[in-house]
Amino acid sequence: MGMVPNLETYNVLVKIYVKKNEFEKAKELFDWMRGNGIEPDLFSYGTVINGLVKNGKLFDGLEMFDEMFIRGILPDVVCYNILIDGFFKAGDFVKAVEIWERLGRESSVYPNVVTYNVMINGLCKCGKFDESLVIWDRMMKNERRPDCFSYCSMIHGLCQSGNVEGALKIYRAMVESGFSPDAATCNALLNGFCQVGKVDDCLKFLDSMGKEGRVNVVSYNILLKGFFDMGKVEEAISIWEQLSNVGCSPDSRTYGILIHGLCQNKYMSKALSFLKEAEDQGAELDVIVYSSLVNGLCQNRKLDEAVSVFGHMRKRGCKPNSVMYNTLIKGFIRANKLLGAVRVLEEMKGCLCSPTVVTYNTLISGLCAGENFVEAYDLVKEMMGKGLKPDLVIDCEKASGIWAQILKNGLQPDIISYNIAIYGLCACNHFSHAMRLFDIALVEGLLPTSITWNIVVRAILNSGSPFT
Repeated sequence: MGMVPNLETYNVLVKIYVKKNEFEKAKELFDWMRGNGIEPDLFSYGTVINGLVKNGKLFDGLEMFDEMFIRGILPDVVCYNILIDGFFKAGDFVKAVEIWERLGRESSVYPNVVTYNVMINGLCKCGKFDESLVIWDRMMKNERRPDCFSYCSMIHGLCQSGNVEGALKIYRAMVESGFSPDAATCNALLNGFCQVGKVDDCLKFLDSMGKEGRVNVVSYNILLKGFFDMGKVEEAISIWEQLSNVGCSPDSRTYGILIHGLCQNKYMSKALSFLKEAEDQGAELDVIVYSSLVNGLCQNRKLDEAVSVFGHMRKRGCKPNSVMYNTLIKGFIRANKLLGAVRVLEEMKGCLCSPTVVTYNTLISGLCAGENFVEAYDLVKEMMGKGLKPDLVIDCEKASGIWAQILKNGLQPDIISYNIAIYGLCACNHFSHAMRLFDIALVEGLLPTSITWNIVVRAILNSGSPFT
């Protein structure tokens, strides 16, 4: 007589099915086991729940979890941890907390350090920093000794929330407990000091990080950005010089932060100088860096140099995005070169970069300011035809100018023309006039579009009472 399969044998098969993501077969095997007088145990269910959660089948995993109670099998803390972690990673904060609360109601199963870590990390990533502190306090109260992950998660979360003092307190407790914070945790605290403007603390902490061998290029990137954001350009340049002195090589992000920070603080000559250095060093600069330069040059009315940087960027194989094109269009309008702005729009379309609401609004405003109402009208028609909202650039004056130009040229207003005029009147709170124009459009036999109805409904809501 051959060997009879036992529970352990079946659990090996369950594990194989789960590894192959054949969950239905695993469930069918459960039925087969019961038919042969063998009840699946905690390991059987835990294996399937873990597999389902890892494959994003969270509610299937929860269903198996609930079935355990029906079958008289008490889930262990690992099952709870798997589900809580899974729901947090899926962004379902409510369900994760619900399972945590179920665990709290159990008298025979208790949270372990992993549970607390999952809760703290998950809550911090959901931006629930106060709640994560409550869990931390509960962990301490229940005498669960935090591990390195517990401390690091809490420090990152508190720094994100702006509670740098709290993070520093946890950091010190971590060191006193014999744990060694890694560079990422130290950098999180360094970034926290920068965010609250504690310059002296930033420099002191960087010095202590250096003594412990935890400084890397990310540390310097954080300080550079922090000082530039605070407008402390000289301090930022000092950090840059210190970077090369300690033998830490700048990366592409370092150059990006440096150039953007200099542009942000109107040090354009220095920014252009560092651009050349970065390119000579082979740094891979992205479109954001070049956009910063173009924007800075345009703001300083150096349009020719901005166009030169734009062309240089394209030659280097960096593809402009809508933000870059919008910046350049705004630069041309500021320089009162409307034809140039229109040419940039055409180039944008030719490069298959879709114009945004900002693109159209910027150009329409510029054209209207230059009393180019026909061109502005064409752009508004194009914009509305794409379902984009003019975003209040069509005020009374501009709408009136466009409307007058339509009538002056002997054109028959279409529904888009009426939409422009009605929108402009609503923008300056002339709701009754807007509704009279809407009535005229209906009398003329024009069919309102969804945009028309959106404008009219907003007008009614904003006026506070229906029109009669």
